[in-house]
Amino acid sequence: MREIYYYGLRLTVRSAVSRSDLDLSRSDLITFPFSPTMADEINITLFHPPTSRTDAISLPFSATLSDLASFASALLDLDGEIVIRRDTTVIFSQHTGGTKTLQAGGVRNGDFLMVWRLTEVPATTNNNSSGASSPARQRPRTNPPSAAATGGLDFSSLLAANTHAPTNAATSSNNGGLSFNIPALLAANAASSTPQPVEWDGMNLDDAIQRNPNPLHLMTLFTSPRHPNLLKELNYHNPQVYKRLLSAKGDIPSMANIWRETMMKSTTARFLQRHGEQSRETEMRTRLSNNPHDMEANAYFAEKIRKENVQRQYEQMMEGYPEAMGRVLMLYINCTVKEKPLQVFVDSGAQSTIMSSACAERLGLLHLVDDRFEGTAVGVGTGKILGKIHMVDLTIGGYDFPCSITVMDSKEGLGDKNMDCLFGLDMLKRHRCCIDLGRNVLKFPLAGGGAGMEAEFLHEKDLPVEKGGTLGFDAERENAEFEARWEKYEKEESGGEKSNDGDKKSDKDNMDESK
Repeated sequence: MREIYYYGLRLTVRSAVSRSDLDLSRSDLITFPFSPTMADEINITLFHPPTSRTDAISLPFSATLSDLASFASALLDLDGEIVIRRDTTVIFSQHTGGTKTLQAGGVRNGDFLMVWRLTEVPATTNNNSSGASSPARQRPRTNPPSAAATGGLDFSSLLAANTHAPTNAATSSNNGGLSFNIPALLAANAASSTPQPVEWDGMNLDDAIQRNPNPLHLMTLFTSPRHPNLLKELNYHNPQVYKRLLSAKGDIPSMANIWRETMMKSTTARFLQRHGEQSRETEMRTRLSNNPHDMEANAYFAEKIRKENVQRQYEQMMEGYPEAMGRVLMLYINCTVKEKPLQVFVDSGAQSTIMSSACAERLGLLHLVDDRFEGTAVGVGTGKILGKIHMVDLTIGGYDFPCSITVMDSKEGLGDKNMDCLFGLDMLKRHRCCIDLGRNVLKFPLAGGGAGMEAEFLHEKDLPVEKGGTLGFDAERENAEFEARWEKYEKEESGGEKSNDGDKKSDKDNMDESK
């Protein structure tokens, strides 16, 4: 017996020389036969027949066919949609399962795969050693274009042999005596086979990206006046890529290169992350097999099970009630005080009705504050109470409702600096209000019975940004602030700047909230 090492693993070789007699183990506790599929990576040779470009790549078995296609495009410098074949067997195309792993897609260690652009794929592929027709066997072509170039039928032999046919038509001199125009048919076929962008009126960004994997087609849609919304959506979701595309100034090939580089970078990052996770899980499985009481391996799989349960609940929530992931808009109503407009926050969880000193000054009420009621408010935080205004008429829907309001100092511990006035539980009970979320109104019963009065809660478009709405929202400013925070965060992550963990977490949290 002798020992050798393969991929960092110890192989114990007995006297027999067959591969089935190899035992692969990391310790003496377990042994199992060697299999080629147990290697961490497989080697693949990629070949582009039209240009004879060749390259090799090593990928883990956990990689997907989509990952293979992305790397093939980059290594062989191919743009647009590609097709990967082994002889005449299609391994990957737009219509095959790009999410399949290499094993599920039939890719094996040592495979020689041919990579074609979708527009270059021949009707048949010769099964020779190079995967393409030998240059010595290729017959030179003259106009019209060959079948291999156009995807149509090759009538050149037929035309050459048909010289004895009658030539009584005007077009017979050009097509060997046949009664139809072969060059025109070939040209029409070539024109009809040229891929075009997939588009329709009102398509969104997700549809445009999914239906147009060719970056040239996608950039054509981005610059088309038919789809002005696409770049706006991209600016909202990814302002950095949007800014880079604008720097190309409408040059579609340059924009396609920028898009391709960006997508390749993200694909590589996902691949490396998935590869690292797969390697980590393989290591933990081996450790658990060697020692079932390994605390670190058991903790790893316990955490994995916990995350799977959380993900399952998340998927159920997104399918059953996805509105739970949306941002909840607080309840505001419009009113006036002394004919001056005021947006009042309705809060049944607040004990008292509160107004900021800045708002009281703007409405001309500050001189009515009774400072005998000054003090300190205690809750989640603390705040300074300047006093109380005993009677203020809030005009809501044409009706006056007298309210007693506690005035808080805007500078010392008010809490939310953007809060002008809060309609608390004391006045809600005083006026016997009813919060009807089904109809999105605040109901006020009126003297004498009847239906009463209803004040509609404000929508996002009616509230300014500082109160959670979209009124006055500046997308360019928000994107610039987000990019500045993101650049700072990337510098800190790369070690360019030193800061404490609290500051770094705060920056990242702010970026998440802003988007």
